[in-house]
Amino acid sequence: MTALEHTAIHYIIYGSDGRIRQHGNCAPSILSRFASLHGEGYVVMTVPAECYSFDLDATSYVLNGVVTPKSRVLDVTEYTIQADGLDVVRFEVPAGTSVMHGNEITTIEDGTFEFTTDALGDYRFSFLVPAAFHHFEVTIHAV
Repeated sequence: MTALEHTAIHYIIYGSDGRIRQHGNCAPSILSRFASLHGEGYVVMTVPAECYSFDLDATSYVLNGVVTPKSRVLDVTEYTIQADGLDVVRFEVPAGTSVMHGNEITTIEDGTFEFTTDALGDYRFSFLVPAAFHHFEVTIHAV
């Protein structure tokens, strides 16, 4: 920052999917350098002070050049089913969502998550969703 630049600006770097990859403060004179930090397909933009927060990447994404709040996928994140191999938990998720359970990760291409089991226990799933949504976890109790 030069002597003439005594105010920093807030910025974000986001990808073509709208996910915010980086955010921070810098001198206006170096903002253009940030565009190349992540390679092709990333954009840098300034964010007004009243819209900026230190958890911006967790709460927002970029849609058509506008910082937009993320949405929730589910209101209910805990379910109980019979451990009979027939009872099923089924709900919609955004297509392309990845689900993690144990040491495995699976992509849900059709937008529907389903789970059934014949073993008693508590099953915890972590969902990694597209940029417009908050990541979330679901617990299923098989009784």
